[in-house]
Amino acid sequence: MKNNLFKYLSLWGLFMLYFIFYRTVFILYNISALNDVPVSILLQSYLYGLKLDLSFSGYMMLIPSIILAASPIIGSRASSNMLIGTITLTLAAVSIIEIIDMQVYSYWGEKFDAMHLRYLNDPKQIINSITFKTLMFPTFLSLFLFYFHFKVTKWLISQFSFDLKKNYSWQKPLLFSTLIALSLVPIRGGFSIFPFRLGIPINVGAVYFDKNKMAVNHAAVNAPWNFFYSMKKASKLDRSNRLIPEHIASGLFNEINGAQTKGTPYLSILNTTHPNILLIVLESFTAKGIEVLGGAKSVTPHLNKLSKEGVLFSQFYASGHRSNRGIGSLFSSYPGLPYDAIIENPFKSEKLPHLIKSIKAEGYHTAFYYGGEIDFANFRAYFNQGGADKIISKLDFDFSSNNTKWGIHDDIVFDTLFNDLNKELTPFFYTLFTLSSHEPFDIPIEPIFGSDNNENSFKSAMHYTDACLGKFIEQAKKTTWWNSTLVVITADHGTTQIDNTSNGQKETFHIPLLWLGGALALTDTVISNVSCQLDLAPTLLAQLKINPPEYVYGRNILSKNYQSRAYYSFGDGFGIVSDSISQVYNSEIDAYTHQHPSDSLSDYGRAIYQFISNDFFSK
Repeated sequence: MKNNLFKYLSLWGLFMLYFIFYRTVFILYNISALNDVPVSILLQSYLYGLKLDLSFSGYMMLIPSIILAASPIIGSRASSNMLIGTITLTLAAVSIIEIIDMQVYSYWGEKFDAMHLRYLNDPKQIINSITFKTLMFPTFLSLFLFYFHFKVTKWLISQFSFDLKKNYSWQKPLLFSTLIALSLVPIRGGFSIFPFRLGIPINVGAVYFDKNKMAVNHAAVNAPWNFFYSMKKASKLDRSNRLIPEHIASGLFNEINGAQTKGTPYLSILNTTHPNILLIVLESFTAKGIEVLGGAKSVTPHLNKLSKEGVLFSQFYASGHRSNRGIGSLFSSYPGLPYDAIIENPFKSEKLPHLIKSIKAEGYHTAFYYGGEIDFANFRAYFNQGGADKIISKLDFDFSSNNTKWGIHDDIVFDTLFNDLNKELTPFFYTLFTLSSHEPFDIPIEPIFGSDNNENSFKSAMHYTDACLGKFIEQAKKTTWWNSTLVVITADHGTTQIDNTSNGQKETFHIPLLWLGGALALTDTVISNVSCQLDLAPTLLAQLKINPPEYVYGRNILSKNYQSRAYYSFGDGFGIVSDSISQVYNSEIDAYTHQHPSDSLSDYGRAIYQFISNDFFSK
């Protein structure tokens, strides 16, 4: 039994060695993209890459584990043959993906994923891209590896003992069933000790570690893990990009989104073009819980009071229903899709503009503070791509502070940010993303609205975070940097909590946007244009007189040419809001579930869905 366990672990180790080998081949084959990277950094790609290597090795071990567990029933000869066949075929598939990956990367600087399978529809394009020289090495490497895989696998399997005494035949199924269960830990991405649970699902961003050279991050990515992950996502998105003729979709999208506002006259609301900037993103803060936006009374008294001290954008909407959609919209002006978020696809998101990068280029010190796990929703990769000078997350706080399911309570994170800002050089652009108002709404104080149901628990959590925000702002007003600082307060998304609105209903996506601080030239002002998260980056950059990128989606809300509109994705489709219309398209049934003021509106929902899907796939 001990011999079998050792051989089992040896098989797992063999898989890991294969990935180390392939990573080395990838680096050498694409050395032109990595020739200015120090060896010490290249070696780190192996260390960070272990996360996805272990995860995919866990998948690879599942079938062998099942065969080994069942070997007392199916017999030694059948078990041996099944193991040799299964492992050889698995390694052959891994080799094919790895070899294609290094070839694709050498051409386009992209990791091989589901998007590249579309080229199979045009074999001529593939043939035209291949030369005899580029075909030789991958072909010979493939033939060698296929032979090597078979020989090594056959030898290793021959070392297993399939003959157990009858009295102990129960041990093998129990052992390998336990190992199958344990393999879920690396597949999932680890576990947390307090509270004890499996970790958040691992993603590609978990292996991103270098903010200066994306190629070294790409080297750390496990090619087959990335490929199958992209296949899973593509299967959900593929049906959404051929709903109506392309020229009609493009025309309707441009009609609802409005003309570009870059370079157009706009209302200036700052007294300086080089202020410090604080962006505070409040988890799930819906307008339904904010009285000044028409929501419930007494839930957010501090936010209600602060709204009189700054500029309130009263008709501001989230662009999606999850944090991964909202963050991508706020920082890159890119909309979410019902089944995906671009920031969870690092090879796509690295092609986007990034608000941190644009502002940092003007000499700003930058940071992102989040009390949760930084690998959640690929935050690590995304904010490294933006070039954030400092990323603070759960692991940067004392272990004693980590006493909730999601991480660190908001009051501790706000206090940490405040203390750090008093030591920071100016100008700075710092972001704080809260988490205490995320379900299960775990807060360190007595819930003021009770906790007898989800709505009251959520309102209590909103009230707690609002108190943390109010305290922080009052402290900030007494500092030397307040008079030259712009504070932007918004949310990552709304919620169905409070009044039980539906997931596609516009009220679910209505969120706050409030600008405060000594850098403002206006106070007690309300901007009532319908707008959304996509518009924050172009609006802010215009106020800073920073030449913005060519945003496809976002517009400057304060431009005199701005066309009021917002659109948002949810689990089943898209919603559209403007001064005169609202529309909800459900892709699952391919129909509109809401249209106002009539049922004869243009086909905006399908057009937006198709336009964004095609743009997403093209990146």
